[in-house]
Amino acid sequence: MKKSRRPVCLGIAAVLLLTACGGGYTGGPPTGPSGSTSWYDVSQPDGQDPSWYDDSDPFWQEDTSSPDAQAQGGQDLSQLDTADYSGSFSSYTTLTDPATGIPVMDVLMPYGWTAQVQCDWSFVSTSNPCIASVQFTSPDQQVAVLIHTSQDYLESYDNTGLFPHQDYTDMETYIVHLAYKNAGQVLDMYFNGVLGTGGTVVSETPVPAEFQSFLDQTAQTFLNTVVDGINQIGGGYGVTAQASSCEGTISMRRYRFTSGGQTYMADAATLCVAAQYISPSYGINFVNTLWVVPGIMVCIAPDEATLDQYSGEYEMICSNMVIRDEFNYAKQAYGNYIRNMVMQQQASSIAAMTEAQAQTYMNDYDSSVSSGDSGYTSDDWANDWSDYIYDRNEYTTADGSTIKVGTEVDSVFQNGDEFYFGSKGDAPLGWEQLIPN
Repeated sequence: MKKSRRPVCLGIAAVLLLTACGGGYTGGPPTGPSGSTSWYDVSQPDGQDPSWYDDSDPFWQEDTSSPDAQAQGGQDLSQLDTADYSGSFSSYTTLTDPATGIPVMDVLMPYGWTAQVQCDWSFVSTSNPCIASVQFTSPDQQVAVLIHTSQDYLESYDNTGLFPHQDYTDMETYIVHLAYKNAGQVLDMYFNGVLGTGGTVVSETPVPAEFQSFLDQTAQTFLNTVVDGINQIGGGYGVTAQASSCEGTISMRRYRFTSGGQTYMADAATLCVAAQYISPSYGINFVNTLWVVPGIMVCIAPDEATLDQYSGEYEMICSNMVIRDEFNYAKQAYGNYIRNMVMQQQASSIAAMTEAQAQTYMNDYDSSVSSGDSGYTSDDWANDWSDYIYDRNEYTTADGSTIKVGTEVDSVFQNGDEFYFGSKGDAPLGWEQLIPN
């Protein structure tokens, strides 16, 4: 969705049933030449209303909305009683970092849900110096959807066994050294340490062949980019790299785990893209594996029935969440600052991201320049992953953007930044129906 805000609109829902039998009038208020009733005086000489006049009928109630609001379309979502509709509602929302004000993510938020954003600008990385964590909570507080943005690590060891890999954080080079984990192992780590303990896999969804093919291509491109970059930048310093291997994995699992003494169920999905290269140094070959986790998506519920009940909302959020270009730009700018400090051997003096620093980066941000111009990033991988996972239809919205909706949804209607998913006959009056692409 485009980022401009639209004025909300107020419409009057009036349903008329006109029946003509022969030349006689059989019910309902009469209309003027253009269907208008404003010309008709319903008062009677004796002061009594006619038998067909019902002042509780919305048709007869005065429309106090402005002409501009009437021209916009249907009623705003806040003015509807959602309990009267069999379908579901969502609003397109931009989530921002509360500390810096930087827009982080666009998302299609299910009606009644809330979202909290927390950005960690202290993550040790020059490529992803910030991890954004977003928690969506259901109206009944029973379900939470968690999204963590891109993070990267390095596994390194030599071919002689003199320098085995060790997990640690190197503040001088600003790299987190962590043994390589594929997507399934990343989820195991989350449910056995990060989110809770005792995580066991209940079920696992097979990876679609077309998505595995996409991951393989992405991993190969990532490997080529890493090797070319090291040779171009490090060649003058005697640092070179030779391509070794690459791997792209995805895992979609259901877990049972424990947190705070309580057992929970969770659906989770993540990607991992790894590039392994060899760097010779003083007669020793160092085997380095740079691996990136573009995003982690988790839906947590107290039991399996509740988890299944909210599966549609989980899919809706994950299918339509998009990392904002402003967030990518700020990460790249801050990463460049860190990289320069490291090159000058001043890593210990790296300043934490401040609101003023973020504003400086945003002053230089040019929205007309796509983030893709700086290369296909891990955040782009996260944005695109669901295109290969879910069985959905894509709809073009009124402003030319797109949303993605499960094929089980009968119809989609839009009113500004608000959407209705349900049967055509039950849609809010005045909302615009969207057609699948």
